[in-house]
Amino acid sequence: MGALAWILGLSLGTSFACSILEAVFFSVSQSYIALLKEQGEWAGKWLEEAREHVDEPIAAILTLNTIAHTVGATLSGALVQELFGDPFLTAFSIGLTLAVLIVSEIIPKTLGARHWRRLAKPAAHILRVMVFVMKPILWPLGWISRSLTPKGEQSTVSRDELAVLTEIGRREGTLDEEEWQVMNRIIRLDEVSVGEVMTPRMDMTAIPANATIEEVQDIMLGTGHLRVPVYQETVDNIIGILVARDVWRASHSGIQDLNQLIRDVPFAPASKPVEDLIPEMRAERVKMAIVVDEFGGTAGLVTLEDLIEEIVGEIQDEHESDEPIPFQQTGDGSLRVWGGVSLRDAIARLGFTLMPDEEEGYDTIGGLVFGRLNRLPLMGDTVKVDGGVLQVAKVRGRRIEYLLFLPADEQDRFLP
Repeated sequence: MGALAWILGLSLGTSFACSILEAVFFSVSQSYIALLKEQGEWAGKWLEEAREHVDEPIAAILTLNTIAHTVGATLSGALVQELFGDPFLTAFSIGLTLAVLIVSEIIPKTLGARHWRRLAKPAAHILRVMVFVMKPILWPLGWISRSLTPKGEQSTVSRDELAVLTEIGRREGTLDEEEWQVMNRIIRLDEVSVGEVMTPRMDMTAIPANATIEEVQDIMLGTGHLRVPVYQETVDNIIGILVARDVWRASHSGIQDLNQLIRDVPFAPASKPVEDLIPEMRAERVKMAIVVDEFGGTAGLVTLEDLIEEIVGEIQDEHESDEPIPFQQTGDGSLRVWGGVSLRDAIARLGFTLMPDEEEGYDTIGGLVFGRLNRLPLMGDTVKVDGGVLQVAKVRGRRIEYLLFLPADEQDRFLP
């Protein structure tokens, strides 16, 4: 009996230690490793190197754990059969399985995951000794592992995994709400097209190439724009942009020919991802690009500020005091929605889904309502969506300026 107790104790104890080391190794954060390294702790330096070459420490843990399980189960099973006979062997096997599950897996990994800060330094020292002692075993295992791994293949973290990590950081308080929103926007930047953030053609301020310097100054002063596109004959033929600084210098110098002031402007398709256009505009040192549609016509314009706002959120300056508010809660329980809000943002805020044929057809929430009505919108028109109704609240010309989102459980109070 004494030998059986020793075998089980040594086997389960070794497995317990391996499991807690594994949990601590994977739970310790990169920031804590960096902190230990800055404090001059040897554990920080070793953990950083071990994280970069994770094969050896993990192979040491798994190898020792497997040996402990295999040897322990084999020897203890043989002793039980010798001491008590075959009838007790099945019951012992079931009991040993439960003991391994609880003592060697659940308890140590829970402790390691919860108390990794306290255990990080001693775990690093133990792991270093384990790796050193087990080198003769680890070397051939490592050779086999490397031979099975394609050359040049590196582990990568997907965008979805990054999104989950940032969400965990927000829940645990590591990231505040604004930091989480910025990181989430960066992760999802590849899903946002230039067409979703551009100023549409209808809202563009553009200047004909035959305008005078005085006319250009009046337009710039009236709109507050420092950069304005210049077109020849039609807005579909943009030939460049004018910069306010150049215009005012020309005015003081007596220059009247507008063509001398026109700067080149880059063009970008509406389907281009925002994350691709930002580095291109930075490389070319420009702050405005003309957006073209699939037919080569002018769809709108986009500024570097528009693109950056997709990361940091809305940036308002002194010229934008009257900018529309995308979402505004009203006192009666409805939600006021600006018609120019991107469809992606509206779906995220209101939680409805699109029909299959609508996924590529609209850029804004106003455009979606316009399309579903299939006619010019009128005040009070309604369109049903998941969880509520969108009601046209304000129309300007042929455009939907504002909508009201009426929750499903509140519709009776608003609709006749």
